[in-house]
Amino acid sequence: MSSKRLERSARNKVLAGVIGGLGEYLGVDATLLRIVAVILLILSPVLMIIFYVLGVLLMPRAGEEKPPIASFDISRHASLIVGLILVIIGAAMLGSATALTISWILHPVGIIHAIQAALAVVLIIIGLVIMLPSLKRL
Repeated sequence: MSSKRLERSARNKVLAGVIGGLGEYLGVDATLLRIVAVILLILSPVLMIIFYVLGVLLMPRAGEEKPPIASFDISRHASLIVGLILVIIGAAMLGSATALTISWILHPVGIIHAIQAALAVVLIIIGLVIMLPSLKRL
């Protein structure tokens, strides 16, 4: 009897195969899990991105014994680290700005919070653009 093992999917992947591998492990359609992941990404971008990156680092590729974290070389994956830091900073800025952006309607000072929210979104996009190629290689 072979035991199921949680690993990133080689066939059913969009980025790094984390959600596809989770779907194969749980016996659930990966499309359903992707929809849930997008909803969670909208509700809590920082947590979802951190969980996904942890999945990439802790789940081995299909057919491999060790996860990427076992042989992680910081100098080789600097873009992943920089991108993740930018995404986390941007998401934190976005969280603090959106709580106060509604006041923009009532008070002109709210424009500053709207600008902060826009800058946060730009930081998140730049971080993702830097980080995604590194995630696909892991």
